[in-house]
Amino acid sequence: MSGRTAIVTGGGRGIGAAVARALTGRGLSVTVFARTGAQLERVVRQGWAARAEAGDVRSEADVARLLAAHERACGPPDVLVNAAGILARGLAEETAPATFREVLEVNLVGPFLCARAVIPGMKARRRGRIVNLASISGTLGTPEASAYNASKWGLIGLTRCLAEELRGHGVQALAVSPGSVDTEMLRQTPFAPMMTADDVARVVVFAALDAPDATTGANLEVFG
Repeated sequence: MSGRTAIVTGGGRGIGAAVARALTGRGLSVTVFARTGAQLERVVRQGWAARAEAGDVRSEADVARLLAAHERACGPPDVLVNAAGILARGLAEETAPATFREVLEVNLVGPFLCARAVIPGMKARRRGRIVNLASISGTLGTPEASAYNASKWGLIGLTRCLAEELRGHGVQALAVSPGSVDTEMLRQTPFAPMMTADDVARVVVFAALDAPDATTGANLEVFG
């Protein structure tokens, strides 16, 4: 995989950082992207990524800046992993509309903006993989998680639409849906961890690098 490159959003911690480390281990030049610069710099210092770019996946300008900076430093991205995500818990009637919108903006609109940015170049090169970090919550209902679950249901749908649009262009889109992963996000819930971030990262790397092209549109479930 020498000479190939990847962008990982949400790469400052948790699953995103584990994915960055795993892709770097396979020889890719990785840029990690998140809102928290200090966490990103730690990932780079540890050798898990080549470079860091701070910004917000909800911002078209930040996403454009991310892609331009990555291309200048590393070359065009062969892989995009959308791992940025947030969780808001509470009963639906007690969830503020602004909170619901924020979760959808980060978890669903963000991946759309990042995919939209990289697709033209991937199509021109006739090569690329987009991997979206969905969740077990994208196929079921969970009390006190209406915003999060809605965003992940939507992300799986987005993935399948992208897969259909990109057929014939040499570009694949896949989703990975983990269950309870030992991360800071899970600690906001009553659920016990069933796997580690590294477990999920191995599946993401398979989706990004090793899965046959025929798996495009698949939702790879990792429930532990």
